[in-house]
Amino acid sequence: MTVKRISSPHTGSIGAFRRGPRRALALVGTLGVSAFVTSCASGAELDTMKPKGPTADDLHNLIVPVFIVAGVVLALVIGGTILMIRKFGVKEYTEVDFPEQIHGNTRLEIGWTIVPAMILAVVAVFTVSVLQTQNKYHKDQALSVVVVGQQWWWEYRYYDGGFDPAKNYDLGIDVRLNEIQNHKGKTEKHPVIVTATQLVVPVGTEIDLYITSRDVNHSHWIPALNGKRDAIPGRIQPWKIEADDPGVYFGQCTEFCGLSHSRMRMQVVAMTDADFQTWWAQQKAPATATTPEGQAWLDQQKAITAGTFNSKVDPSKVLAAPTASAADRGMAIFRGQCTRCHLATGINEDIYTGEAQQVSKAAPNLTHFSSRTTYAGGIFNLYNPDGTVNRPQLEAWLRNPPKEKPAYAVGERGMPNLQLSEPQINDLVEYLLSTGTKPAAEIITKTEVE
Repeated sequence: MTVKRISSPHTGSIGAFRRGPRRALALVGTLGVSAFVTSCASGAELDTMKPKGPTADDLHNLIVPVFIVAGVVLALVIGGTILMIRKFGVKEYTEVDFPEQIHGNTRLEIGWTIVPAMILAVVAVFTVSVLQTQNKYHKDQALSVVVVGQQWWWEYRYYDGGFDPAKNYDLGIDVRLNEIQNHKGKTEKHPVIVTATQLVVPVGTEIDLYITSRDVNHSHWIPALNGKRDAIPGRIQPWKIEADDPGVYFGQCTEFCGLSHSRMRMQVVAMTDADFQTWWAQQKAPATATTPEGQAWLDQQKAITAGTFNSKVDPSKVLAAPTASAADRGMAIFRGQCTRCHLATGINEDIYTGEAQQVSKAAPNLTHFSSRTTYAGGIFNLYNPDGTVNRPQLEAWLRNPPKEKPAYAVGERGMPNLQLSEPQINDLVEYLLSTGTKPAAEIITKTEVE
């Protein structure tokens, strides 16, 4: 009988292992080490493996054992594969050279079914336990924050005394701080503080988060404090964070959301309770003009809006817009140019409609803009490391926002170019810098972005 010899379709690769098994093992080892080294970075801002709060600790304590088990399984599979290639691999074989088939080996088949099932069952028990802990919320918590994503920045709305999504929040109402009637005629409980980009929290306190979106899907992720939670229009997703120590914890939107998805950043600034109470009091206070002249003009403008002063009855009593102070001139420009999108409580709440000219119908609240250290979705520094104002960047942003950050401004996604003159830009910068207390030097340094 003539024996027919058959060439293997994988002759080259098998031959390589037979000719140089050490070379193959070296290649696998090199690839593994390279993958491990390139996945590590000592100064990474976004690092899941460095938990800084109890919730993140729970995740870390689950992930590490699972990774170890997965690594052992991976090593066994790769080792077994290499062993089989070395022991049974041939360049050529005949029709009678097929390896012994193990189909029908009951003990072996039961073994490789039960062992993985047991591993997954153990992992599942601990995973479910952690998920139950992660999903325990305190609706009567002293501090609740609604997190709202929109292209391409995050808004933080603080509620004092607890929050119930079913009663306290309606995406159809505006962001003014006083209670108003919503479209159903129900009085809505409004946040006491509205800010953007930076979430300020006290250490050692669980903060209940309620995450949603006004336009497209986003995902909120502060890896040092918790995992990811999607922000979906029309839905409110509960989440929570807690920081062990004062510091700054960086985050990033992790759901592709358009042109500037990669430039939609956020930070959690954790403070001692005393520092947080000081910040809280400052944020609750309304903004004011910088001079008596400016405040008098502002008060009269609000009286005109309220109908308590009629400029037509006695035109001689109408005050001219302030001119002596650059900050007050900027305040007047803000009321005239920026009110179409931005709210600054104390400055323009009387004429702010609650709907920005954006697809999301919202723009950052600028009441205490200068108390933050970053802006434009957390990608620009308001202050230099030495504490001085990064004025050139702020001026460039006001001069032509779409040039500084990719956006679709003509489609009302992102800040448009308002065609401001250089004097107007200068005055607006002075006004914005007068809107709050400059953060501490340590916070300025730690929140610096590249």
